[in-house]
Amino acid sequence: MTDPVILPSIKPGEVPFSAIADIRCRVLPYALLAPSLHNAQPWRVEFRGRNRILLFVDRARLLTHCDPNARQAMISHGAFLENLELAAKAFGHRADIELFPGGWPGTNLPPDSMVAAVDLEPDSRVIRDPLFDQIPVRHTNRRVFKKKKVPVPVAGDLTAAYDFTYVPLGYTGDPDLIASIADLVTSARERELADRERLRETLNYFRFTDREARASRDGFGLAQSGYGILLRFLVGTLILSRKRGEMPDSSFSRMTVKNTANEARSAGGYAWLSTKENYRLDQIRTGRAFQRIHLRSTALGLALQPMSQILEGYPEIADLRRDLFECLGMPETHTVQMLFRVGYASPVPACGRRDLREILSPPAQ
Repeated sequence: MTDPVILPSIKPGEVPFSAIADIRCRVLPYALLAPSLHNAQPWRVEFRGRNRILLFVDRARLLTHCDPNARQAMISHGAFLENLELAAKAFGHRADIELFPGGWPGTNLPPDSMVAAVDLEPDSRVIRDPLFDQIPVRHTNRRVFKKKKVPVPVAGDLTAAYDFTYVPLGYTGDPDLIASIADLVTSARERELADRERLRETLNYFRFTDREARASRDGFGLAQSGYGILLRFLVGTLILSRKRGEMPDSSFSRMTVKNTANEARSAGGYAWLSTKENYRLDQIRTGRAFQRIHLRSTALGLALQPMSQILEGYPEIADLRRDLFECLGMPETHTVQMLFRVGYASPVPACGRRDLREILSPPAQ
């Protein structure tokens, strides 16, 4: 069993606990590999006692225009908790997770409220989940996928990843439906970037060059879309720029919409997760389900990319969201929490991840 590349650089004596012996510092680097919108990593943790982790939303990293209701941020916290529990089991511990210890937030999450309290207890009865091995190699793949359909048995195997009682999984490999979804997703991307504030948030987490990517440890860039080193240099320095990207109808916006169209149309299949309600608990459950699906997809050799901008709550895409629900046969009273394409593609470089010390509150000195 190997640790992920981004093991924390905390050393004994730097913080008031023994980092190497502390089980929390062994499991949290895996939790940090969870996906989040634009790879913003909106997590903050506190340590209490010898084995307790308190999980909060890092409000400075919320995308208030792209994700106005913090729905995707809460989904990412569910994925974070799923990774954490998988890692705890791998290290012989039980993760006792209490969601929203301060009270159930319903559809809102008051400032500074706690998402979860987690106690890690040694337990010889826990069973190591094989999905743990996929955590370090699971990545969002923004390439154009190969022209290869996902076989029905392989798609069906995704249902083995999770108990979908509360978060049902839908799937289609129908070419006509794939094309309809792709058109809607592309239109949603175009409207997303037509707004100056949403464009600004996207640019804030887009890394135009490899140098930016190495320096930031968050966000995403051309590498995750499959651009090679030379092409990344040419596009990131000669064609695109952060300053020009902020202009209306910029080359950045046009290229992003074009890439989205190509990506969306190349899907070998589309899958979606839905809930009857849209409470914070539903979003946490969705995040845990989605993370297990993505880990299972990785084990099956599938590439996966969320295409969820069409699901957001700003009014400019309300008509597109209704059209999507009609395509999926989804009642308007339900909530589609995640929409993602699956297929086959060569791997892409991983997005950066912040150091564990950066999410500790108060920060380690």
